[in-house]
Amino acid sequence: MKVLAIRFARLGDVVLLLPALSSLKHAFPDIRLTLLTGNLCAPLAEMCPAIDEVLAVDRVAMRDGPVRTALRDMHRLVRDVRRRRFDLVIDFHSFRETNLLTWLSGAPVRIGMKKYKSPYLRFCFNKPPVSEDKSLHVSAMFEKVVEATISLLADESWRCEARARQGEASREAPGWSVRRQTKSLSIPDEMLQWANELSSNKLRLALYVDAPVTERIWPPERFAAIADFAIERWAALPIVMSGQRRQDLIQRVKRASRNADQLAVFSDITIPQLAALIASARIFISNDTGPMHIGPAVGVRTLGLFSVGYPEHFRPMGLNDSVLRGNPIEKIQTTDVIAIANEMWITAGPNLRC
Repeated sequence: MKVLAIRFARLGDVVLLLPALSSLKHAFPDIRLTLLTGNLCAPLAEMCPAIDEVLAVDRVAMRDGPVRTALRDMHRLVRDVRRRRFDLVIDFHSFRETNLLTWLSGAPVRIGMKKYKSPYLRFCFNKPPVSEDKSLHVSAMFEKVVEATISLLADESWRCEARARQGEASREAPGWSVRRQTKSLSIPDEMLQWANELSSNKLRLALYVDAPVTERIWPPERFAAIADFAIERWAALPIVMSGQRRQDLIQRVKRASRNADQLAVFSDITIPQLAALIASARIFISNDTGPMHIGPAVGVRTLGLFSVGYPEHFRPMGLNDSVLRGNPIEKIQTTDVIAIANEMWITAGPNLRC
């Protein structure tokens, strides 16, 4: 049985989808699960063991490029999706274009999330929509869509019909359950080896000092204070990271630090390298941005620093993760971050991750 999941948008949205896809794969291990996502998120999705195949699309180029080129690329995408003959398509994004792509896929079963107060092309689907509940965390909403999908897959008559299309013998539908997994990313061995070569004898603190908008960036000088505390109290190696375009943030951390020569700094790295660095840390402190969600996805305790964002919808979801919020973000005090970080550091389990 071939299943296509559709989710574009930003890195954090895709990371938050992975536990739900893992639940789907856990309930039905025999399905072949494909994720259609943006090309920037594809390297991350490829590290999810639940996903068998990733289809990457430059959606921004389609949206902002020449109309003729966009139409050509859309035609190729639809043709590629139809050629794969999916049995089930799940639209986790629910934009007009993803609604239409779900319909044009030709899949016999099509289900989607109906976003709150947003357009929804009902004719594109043949199963009831799963209405977005704004009171839920984003990852919990994705799980709700998966619960509805699993109910469909558990319907023996539909499963027999799907197998008949593929020329397979029908068999009884197994029992199923939704399971929230602790880790939804598996870092390639070569990436872990690369990260571990930084220092073999020091525990690490990972810091992500960047964010897409200024309002979400905690002052780098305060990140420097956290790094100094980690060096002087824990004898730890602080790993300071940012996006390629915000190397100035890292320079501000280095200028403000008493131990600048003991910082490991990274700004020009790939997503697998970013994930490997976070996975190598004992705890992770990050602004409210997509990379923050990589911490829970690899089982590393995470402290998220929020300002204009909503922790209720986007907080890190590990069992032992934490959140601080201040609006403006400068209201988050360094002493409060240190207090939570110190508790997380001390109480980390034997494997230093849980």
